[in-house]
Amino acid sequence: MKNIITYSLPQQNINSNQYYCDIKFLADETLFYGEKNLRQVIKDFTNYISANKFETLRNIEEYILEALIIGVLWGVYSNNAKLLTKTNEKILLRLLSLRENEGKMKIYADIIRGFFSTIFLTQKSDDEIDVSFLNFKKLKGWLIASGEFNEETKRFSNWESYFKILPEEELVNILKSLINYGKWFKNKSEQVVGKYTSNVESFLQKQNHTHKFKEDIIFTGRQRIEYHLNMVGAEILNRAYKNDFFKTKNKKLLVPICMRYNDEKQCKATVAEEGYICRHCTKECNVNKLSEMGTRFGFEVLIIQHGSSAFKDKDVKYGEVGIVGVACLLNLLEGGFAARRLNLVPQCIILDYCGCKKHWDNNGIITDINMRKLKEVLDIKE
Repeated sequence: MKNIITYSLPQQNINSNQYYCDIKFLADETLFYGEKNLRQVIKDFTNYISANKFETLRNIEEYILEALIIGVLWGVYSNNAKLLTKTNEKILLRLLSLRENEGKMKIYADIIRGFFSTIFLTQKSDDEIDVSFLNFKKLKGWLIASGEFNEETKRFSNWESYFKILPEEELVNILKSLINYGKWFKNKSEQVVGKYTSNVESFLQKQNHTHKFKEDIIFTGRQRIEYHLNMVGAEILNRAYKNDFFKTKNKKLLVPICMRYNDEKQCKATVAEEGYICRHCTKECNVNKLSEMGTRFGFEVLIIQHGSSAFKDKDVKYGEVGIVGVACLLNLLEGGFAARRLNLVPQCIILDYCGCKKHWDNNGIITDINMRKLKEVLDIKE
């Protein structure tokens, strides 16, 4: 059995099939709660978007998911946001802009950012933060400054515009309903999928201190509910884009480097414009197996070094390119939202467990996915 760092979808089983049954149930329950309790909120919000032509309206389920994200992240980080000063926020934003450069500048920026992120972002107020428009903006500012919620906060922008026009009392009532949604989800998700994330608390208590003053201190310090949020978010996004994905003629499977059998010195993959191409150097390599499947069933397999390198700002018409992004739990929402923003049609596959050298294991653990789920997503019938 693999070393379980934070989460494991197979648990003691030989595969993760049971997980996919459980997450379907949780997604159904989550959407039912949202539709029942936030129907008018979502209706008024989507009417506002439509009237102002902010975007072509998406599925209602996506806006329910956005409401849940706001509620969950408020519960996790609002008391951190309360203590972040404008000056410290500007310092972190400047460091984030510097890390966009390649080479030594990025390395130095990340070293400094790790120090300041630990000092500025991990502090938590003992006093409950007031529910208000100002504090919603503070939360959004904290999330942006962390560098870990780029796509989620882009989706918050329409909500911020909507909140801005509301009377304060109405705004507070809506925010409270979203916060309550997050609280409900915390309890419900622990009941349904908590068994898959039982090691998160242990990791946070015993191992996350090793990331102190490192640039990934916020990423590795994510709370258990955030794992569950990404689980249900991936399921909801997959449902929302399933039919559009099937219609795409150009399909790509993006896999992380932690799925390779060999390390970077021994792997024979070659550089391509959008990632690395497997050269089939090792028969037992998971990426090799996926690449052979891609050849048989007509999809391209690309090895991606980092999630941020997976998406390039290209002029793509929505509906032309479908991508299946394989990632560990905490990258799913970010990746799905980024793909859709760039007019790609997204589907998500969760790594059965995490194990990359960058964040989770010094030696690296070779990761894997549920092949039955991949075939379902790609509509492969054998």
